[in-house]
Amino acid sequence: YVEACYNNIAVVYLNQSRYDEALANFEKALVIRIWKYGHNHSDVATCYFGIGNVYWNQSRYEDALSNYEKALDIYIDKYGSNHLDVAQCYFGIGKVYWTQSRYEDALANYRKALEIRIHKYGHKHPDVAQCYFGIGK
Repeated sequence: YVEACYNNIAVVYLNQSRYDEALANFEKALVIRIWKYGHNHSDVATCYFGIGNVYWNQSRYEDALSNYEKALDIYIDKYGSNHLDVAQCYFGIGKVYWTQSRYEDALANYRKALEIRIHKYGHKHPDVAQCYFGIGK
């Protein structure tokens, strides 16, 4: 459970905008989780997604994209293409593309996230509204 502690500490640091500390803890969790579970486990994907969020906040968009895509591949393999973790990856990828002025790619990813979230939550949910906001930009 040490890896879960590192992951949770990383989330706290991320929320405090202490990105270097967040990254260090996500990476510690990632190493342990890969050793413990292998490369293709949902907990590994969670680390990649968290690392992507750190890089996003540091404006390291290519690094963020790479980690979001790694998380996406694992989540799809584990859960299928209609899971909320998949939706959050699509949304993260959409944010990166929007920032890079790749608007068509951003729109496609926001729409994928929206479709999953509507299916899971219905139309009246903050995560659905988040997708509409991304699409509306």
